[in-house]
Amino acid sequence: MAKDLQDFVAAIGSRPGDLVEIDRPVKPHDFEVTALLKQLEDEHRYPAVLFRHPLDPEDRPSEFPLLTNMYATRERCAIMLGLDPARRNWDLSLAYAAALRRRVAPVVVAPENAPVRQCAWQGSDADISRVPIVRHFAMDIAPTLTMTHVMRSLEGIYNVSFAKTFYNWDPKRLVVSIHTRDLGRVVREYQERGEPAPIVNVIGHHPAFHLGSINRHDWGSDDYAAIGAFMGEPLRLTPSLSWGDRFLVPADADIIVEGEIPPGERDICDPFGEVARLYQAQCLRPVFRVKAITFRRGAMVQDIFSGFHDSNALGALMKEAVLENALRPSFANLHQIHAPDSACGVYAAYISVRDVQPGEAQRIGAIALDTVGIMQLVVVVDADIDVYDEAQVLWAMHTYTSIAGGVRMHGEPLGLHSGFATTNWGGKVMIDATRPRDFAFGARSEVPREAMERVRLADYLPRGN
Repeated sequence: MAKDLQDFVAAIGSRPGDLVEIDRPVKPHDFEVTALLKQLEDEHRYPAVLFRHPLDPEDRPSEFPLLTNMYATRERCAIMLGLDPARRNWDLSLAYAAALRRRVAPVVVAPENAPVRQCAWQGSDADISRVPIVRHFAMDIAPTLTMTHVMRSLEGIYNVSFAKTFYNWDPKRLVVSIHTRDLGRVVREYQERGEPAPIVNVIGHHPAFHLGSINRHDWGSDDYAAIGAFMGEPLRLTPSLSWGDRFLVPADADIIVEGEIPPGERDICDPFGEVARLYQAQCLRPVFRVKAITFRRGAMVQDIFSGFHDSNALGALMKEAVLENALRPSFANLHQIHAPDSACGVYAAYISVRDVQPGEAQRIGAIALDTVGIMQLVVVVDADIDVYDEAQVLWAMHTYTSIAGGVRMHGEPLGLHSGFATTNWGGKVMIDATRPRDFAFGARSEVPREAMERVRLADYLPRGN
């Protein structure tokens, strides 16, 4: 059996605290979903949440349940990649890095064997307003679909990337916020020929599909094969309803929206609360004209709570894996890497190193900042500092760092004129927070390990405390 979303939800439903199901009707388009998610986050609770009876944007009961907050814990992300949830930290990052290096060729199945082709709405029935769509934040321009899109270049290259799709109260017309390099390239190819560009919005699939959709690969790489490495099996594809064999779509998706981007047609897009928990500026983006909606029986719509824990792990795992692959060949003493929640999983990295040598911290920081363009801070620490415990990293910064020599700007500061109005506009910083080794410096005080193993707190506290 191919991996799918419904089996995954059933699996995490058996784990205490991993899934909350809400039977009471909610209005996703009236902030009711994100209001509940924000309250859970304020209580430091991060379950996936399945809304059984959401209303659609026209306040009608939708036939599709709504699933969100799926990526809010690294434990669940580990399960997505087939790992024990206890291996949620560096082992998970290494598994992600290994998947980045692999390719698993997809296979094609006939439409009658593809669950996503079990049900179909075409023509006037292809009404996106029948789908529950979340309006996330106070200034968002409209309810927004937040999952992945697929486009196929004229030479047959499939690109899969996250992009937002805004519902503008027209059941057949959306606005898609294409800002990734490769999707934009495909759109331009069709625009130059004066042809509509086929596009597909995958708004429900096994979570590993979406974990594999985050990454950018060299142009010419088949993203379907890259995603297969994250699925741990060949991704099954099937001919689309609108274009047949000319455009293959994920056969085991829950819901797919097929559409076209007409040449030269743009509309207002954004603001939207992005991963930095800042609003993206309003702009013009391509129009997405809906042609068909196909789905499996019992399908669920997926959403991501942008800027909160649900999006942090998505960014962090990719950054940690990319840096592992970039740094390990040159630094065999590399220990662990973490992109912390405090930097939205994308803007900073804490990197630990064994037996750091003179100048290594600076070289590691420079390579890391050059490798991940959006990253603006790298802190290098010794291997005895747990990079997943931010208090330890901050302790090392405050205790070990020489402000005069250990803090360095990297590259040229980017002025506001560069277009980075909310991130990376002030330059990049690397901090050497490793213990000084060129002069006498106090060792870190620790309770003996033998005593920690011999004296157990539970044996001394009164029962029930």
